[in-house]
Amino acid sequence: MSHVDFMGRCGRRRRISLLTAGMAGLTLSLGALVTLISLPAVAAVPVAASAATSLPTAHPASLPAAAPVAASAPGAVAPASSVSSASAASPTAAAASTPAAAPVTPPAPQAPAAPATAPATSPATSASPPSTVKGAPTQAVAAPADTPSVKVSRMAPPIGSDGKPMTPEQAWRIVNTVQVTPEPTSGPSTVLISADVVRHLAPATRRAIQQALLVIYSEDPAYLQAYRESTRPLSDNLVGPITLSWLNRFWLDFKMQPVGNLTSASVQALLKFASIVRAHPQWKADLVGADLGRWIDGFEPKEQARYYQIRLAGTDDEIAAMLWLYHLDTDGNRNAGPDPDRALLTIYNYTLDAADFSLLASKSKVIDHLSALQDKVYLNQPLFDAAVLDALKDLGKRAEAYLPEARAVAVTTTYQLTDASLAQLRNDNRVPTEIVDAVSGLTEEYASQADFNEAILDATSEIKTPVDPYVPDIVRAAQSQTTYVLTAQALAELASSRRNESVPPVVLDMLKGLQGLQYPQLWLFDRAVMARLREGVGACPTGIPGSVADARKISSDQMQQLSAVLRDPALFAQLEALWRKGTCSNVETLSLPQLMQALYDRFRPSLVATARKRPVFDPTRQVSWSGDGCGCLLDHLQGTVYGFFPFWMAGPKQNVDFSTLTRIGYYGATFDDTGSLVQANYGSNFVELSQTSASLPGDFVSVAQRHQSDVQWVIQRNDWRTWTRLDKDRKVAVLNRLGADIVKLLSTGLRNWTASVSNHLPFGARFAPTNGSGVVLFFDGYPEDPVSVVVFNQFVDQLRTQLRRARAGDRIDILVRHDRVGHGIYTYSNLLQLVTDTDKNVSTDLLARVDRDRNRRPNFLVLLDEPTTDSKKALRESVEAGLHGEDRRTVLRQIIPVITFDNDNWQQLQDDIVYAQDNFGGIGFWPMPLSNAAAEASKTDPAVPSAASLIPKPTEGVQACTMTRSISECLADHYQIPAGAQSSAVCKTVCENLFAFRLATKIALLLLIGCGVAYYVSCRWREWMTRYYHAPSLAIAGIWILLSLALLFCDPFLRWLARGYMIPIFLVLFIVALIAWYQYQLKARDDQP
Repeated sequence: MSHVDFMGRCGRRRRISLLTAGMAGLTLSLGALVTLISLPAVAAVPVAASAATSLPTAHPASLPAAAPVAASAPGAVAPASSVSSASAASPTAAAASTPAAAPVTPPAPQAPAAPATAPATSPATSASPPSTVKGAPTQAVAAPADTPSVKVSRMAPPIGSDGKPMTPEQAWRIVNTVQVTPEPTSGPSTVLISADVVRHLAPATRRAIQQALLVIYSEDPAYLQAYRESTRPLSDNLVGPITLSWLNRFWLDFKMQPVGNLTSASVQALLKFASIVRAHPQWKADLVGADLGRWIDGFEPKEQARYYQIRLAGTDDEIAAMLWLYHLDTDGNRNAGPDPDRALLTIYNYTLDAADFSLLASKSKVIDHLSALQDKVYLNQPLFDAAVLDALKDLGKRAEAYLPEARAVAVTTTYQLTDASLAQLRNDNRVPTEIVDAVSGLTEEYASQADFNEAILDATSEIKTPVDPYVPDIVRAAQSQTTYVLTAQALAELASSRRNESVPPVVLDMLKGLQGLQYPQLWLFDRAVMARLREGVGACPTGIPGSVADARKISSDQMQQLSAVLRDPALFAQLEALWRKGTCSNVETLSLPQLMQALYDRFRPSLVATARKRPVFDPTRQVSWSGDGCGCLLDHLQGTVYGFFPFWMAGPKQNVDFSTLTRIGYYGATFDDTGSLVQANYGSNFVELSQTSASLPGDFVSVAQRHQSDVQWVIQRNDWRTWTRLDKDRKVAVLNRLGADIVKLLSTGLRNWTASVSNHLPFGARFAPTNGSGVVLFFDGYPEDPVSVVVFNQFVDQLRTQLRRARAGDRIDILVRHDRVGHGIYTYSNLLQLVTDTDKNVSTDLLARVDRDRNRRPNFLVLLDEPTTDSKKALRESVEAGLHGEDRRTVLRQIIPVITFDNDNWQQLQDDIVYAQDNFGGIGFWPMPLSNAAAEASKTDPAVPSAASLIPKPTEGVQACTMTRSISECLADHYQIPAGAQSSAVCKTVCENLFAFRLATKIALLLLIGCGVAYYVSCRWREWMTRYYHAPSLAIAGIWILLSLALLFCDPFLRWLARGYMIPIFLVLFIVALIAWYQYQLKARDDQP
């Protein structure tokens, strides 16, 4: 058996990994994308990658055997003996869609392969190339690649015309035998259609063009915005400027000639492509997407023409073959695109609550309820909204989610030419009289502007004067009325939307563990759903002892329900095979992601539409936290523990265990195109809102700081479309304005008694709290061009300097999606540069240099996708592949993986905590753990027994997380050295009231000094003190000593400062006390007569 790579271009190599079976009788099942094969012991060295090398066409079976794959190759599968246990990635991690692992190092060059005409008896050329297919191009589209690698496609193997799954070799042959049709140089198809001719196209043709554009670009927000304009420019049956602009985009995307001009051939190509997309909606995202175009553009010109021809008008087999090769080549290493829900000044949250699960089960009833409104006319939007909400009252607040879609399909504007309209047209004299006379018979009412426009064109078909320029004047003169009517067609459109489909109970059962969990981005929600589906099917169990993920497998009855729901025997056969097996082969593990994607795609539109929430910011809902006697941050945590608090969680008082939370990120700030900080989903100035909150006595920043936990502000933005239009100076100006707002935000003083008193004490300003300790920059989808990267790095360095000058919190951390690590500003070299720039920009504050948190290196917070058992390993391996030596260790220790814990799989949480302690600089939680949240989470599913009924009561000491079932206790037990260390009751009291103890200690010291001065200056005071045996001074000294000892052992700053010096300190104090006592005794003896 042999592992063969094919090149996708001649002059510039593109590897498309193919695995061909050389074993007789071996067939590929639909569930196997690839077949793992044993490589021969002695293999020829593959041809080296070279941009100047071009290989002739060769049959895959005739190519020389490739060298064994290095253990560090991404996704490579090697014998166990060839991979060390320390560096081998789990098969599941290799299949996950995560940043690529270490690049494969090309082997040493070898002489080119012998030509195809060499004698058949030659060992090197014993196999001859395949016979030429009639009509096939003379130059190959694909050829052997230089280094073998196993790549995985998330696309299921397409079914060929023979009814069998298409193998990669067959896909390559299909694409390679497509003959490029030359561009026509003469004939009707090359005749440019002038604007005048366009106006006189048959109404059916004009309608077909606009309907084709709707099919192709219906997912494009810009297209939908133009489509829903009041003038209906994309559905008015007129090929006007806006329609022509979208036609031009289509020509540009598909490299059609002549760009910007309409020919009959280009119209037919548009209609053909629309029919393909309509017949195969599963291909639409790829065929229309820009990624496929960029992939094709990497080929040589002749091959580009072939692939664009297939993309535009290929047969089903040709398109399926091309798309599979595309996915095999790019899945796993293609740059993650921007968040599809990105919007300026807007933050979305993805969560499913109990009401959402009820809605998902009953969505099919929505259309039934709305059917009661069929053909009823509502004269304005408020009346229509009230009727829809009343019809869907059983859905509660979720009914409002259907209003925008219902309005879009129900709104109707009728047009009618009345006598007054005709009189206006004649009096204005803008429309020729012959046209007015021709349309004067259009006195009936038309249901839409498109129908009215078509009637105008039909009525003026005999007139030689161009009519199109005068259509807008006629429409404006007509009497129009906007109403809302749910016609049968409108209800059918709502019913056909996949967002309104019900989700079967068996699928909801597999997803019930997601109830109440929150995900900040759509891709995280997608991965979480697919992880639950995988666990429900029981595919490739983890085998981790104590993990509840393997216990979520559905029953045989539920599998039968799933079969009835899918109505796809081939897909169900693969799922059932995984369900019946206890373990997975390497092939099944590699094909698992695309299989779960295929299952999820059946229900994704409905799940995403229901889970997507746009949280509302309410300024009256303040963040209210209480430590509830938790004490302060533990000293022996082995890294940073991070928690995120989204703004929509504000409300009633919440109990927080600050002892295991190093830093908390408040998520809610964004900035506009000028750089001004704005509260997301609200629009008000974020700095002003924060200053208002800081003036309140129970400000959450003060509460966190009282427990020695830091609060940082997360600055989020995910829409950078306007950024690309700015030059470098303008980009710098925007970030400078942002930096000024951040400095103003963090330098705001807290208005509480501790801050006021500290500012009037010696060195008190050092401990006076300010509004946060720093910021977290979450620039998701930030442009990757070199100018933007340089501007970002300069911004971070300058911001740190400005914060230090303002004596504000100067910590700057970076938040990034897992699938963006290694790209743009998150490349490994740039992450290292951010760390080194911080080391060079040292603080000049003397007290800051002895602060226990003096290491101000930025942390890189990485949002991990599920399952974390795979993604955490893939994250570490990607960093190890991108950096080496000390640089690798430096960056790894600054990375903090952020997970969303389900309050169920406690064994997995314990494993994640231990892994983070051993490999990273900390661990984060989205959202932050709340003491009362875990109790609420245990009540979400009444069918699941409570924790108290499953496990014994926790006892003191180190225990497994499955026993304690508390994130804070789990961190205290497994993220500390020594494990399970806790603060004493005294230290908890001192730490929570640290400023009061510091103030009392300073006052006691001043009184003690005053007593000493008065003793030597005032004879009366000396006599009074002697009379009472110095009791007042001794009492004050005792109080000061107790307070000082309490601070020395419990004040985080002093305890860290005095670490390792406790014994010398007490020894010095003892010697000083002994000398003082001895001096006192000598003086008493000398005073005796």
